[in-house]
Amino acid sequence: MKTLFLTSAVIGVLSVAAVADANAWTRSASSTGPRGGTSSLSASGSCANGTCSRSATRTGPAGNSATRQGSISR
Repeated sequence: MKTLFLTSAVIGVLSVAAVADANAWTRSASSTGPRGGTSSLSASGSCANGTCSRSATRTGPAGNSATRQGSISR
């Protein structure tokens, strides 16, 4: 009986951990313009406990970067 309870508890904890990871995401992209310059975008976000957040960084062909971050709670 103890083994069954322990096994169930471990499975429950692993299931919660898997669900938490399912709410995270990442994206990245790059493009080359007509003059050969490359721009890129890297973004990530996650949701947990009623709060979602995200961060995105764009880098232009001259190497300048801009980062935006934000979050929202319900």
